[in-house]
Amino acid sequence: MKDVSLSEIVFDLKDTEIFKIPDTKTRIATVQNYFFPRLEMLLRFTMALIQDIYDINPYETMMFVYYPNNRKTAKENKDFYWVHIGLSGKRQSNRDLKYKRRDGKPFKFHPTYLTFNIEFDGRMRVELMPFRQYVSAEFMSDVNSLFKENFDAMSSIFELQQISHTRSEQFIGLKNTLTGSTDEVNYWTRLYSPTYYFPIDDDRGLWDLALCFAALYPLLDSFNSLGEGAPVKLSEMIARFKEWFLDTEEIEELEDTENSQETANATEAADLPELDSYTFVRAGLWWAVLARDNWTCCSCGRSSREDGITLEVDHIIPRSKGGTDDLENLQALCKKCNIGKSNKDSTDLRKATSIL
Repeated sequence: MKDVSLSEIVFDLKDTEIFKIPDTKTRIATVQNYFFPRLEMLLRFTMALIQDIYDINPYETMMFVYYPNNRKTAKENKDFYWVHIGLSGKRQSNRDLKYKRRDGKPFKFHPTYLTFNIEFDGRMRVELMPFRQYVSAEFMSDVNSLFKENFDAMSSIFELQQISHTRSEQFIGLKNTLTGSTDEVNYWTRLYSPTYYFPIDDDRGLWDLALCFAALYPLLDSFNSLGEGAPVKLSEMIARFKEWFLDTEEIEELEDTENSQETANATEAADLPELDSYTFVRAGLWWAVLARDNWTCCSCGRSSREDGITLEVDHIIPRSKGGTDDLENLQALCKKCNIGKSNKDSTDLRKATSIL
């Protein structure tokens, strides 16, 4: 697999229009073809980061999880109100995990998820959900003990990455070790990164989100180890993260010092497309253009599914020159090609590339 760069991943404010598509099936298809490829690129970048920090291969023990994950052949497509992609422990249907559900039956699939979450209004954050289902008090106690033993080491990372938590009523009678309190509480918690709002790219939030994901990964790994009866390596992984982070900060500080003089007065003018290119095309029509053009840029031939690029809907004849919003006057272009085209070019790139 080719190396993934964060510079290739962009989530635009316009992307929130996907969630306004009224038909659920169409909206799911758009998310799966248009959102998930970029989220997969972000997750693969983060897994490479995890491998670098902890000297492990997360692909050996983890699997991708998606929401919504409705099948194309499903008779009924359930509505959804957010999107996520992330990791959970690999499923092995022929074995029982060590921890049990509240009804006493053992889990077969890991209930812990670590995900990148996107809300319909363009909010994005990382979430660690320790349990998606109710679990036995015994296992909750084991998890609570794990937090208590490693609280001091974890708290500095949580503070550094601004990781917060919320409470969940299912965890009754456990000590609030995340706040260091010895008082009994009636709640437990989920963990969250700071929230970022679209537009999000390499310079605005993506690196911070990837780093928060990597910082929370030791907990995901540890919960899975508890479930499998394997040795828990939380303290060792926390130590590795701190060591890696300190080394990275020193390198970045040196690079910033060397580059500051060179970039102080540098400016670059971009030939931007006409503002009409960013005028909202109603969601149904916008999706229809991307689907018709096979989720592929009509100019360079790159695909949102294969290459994770951001696609725009371009007016072939610009509005400023009398172009309409008719389907035949619209074509799918990636952001780079759309910027290069601007409003001076009325070429129908669909014909030039034989996309249709």
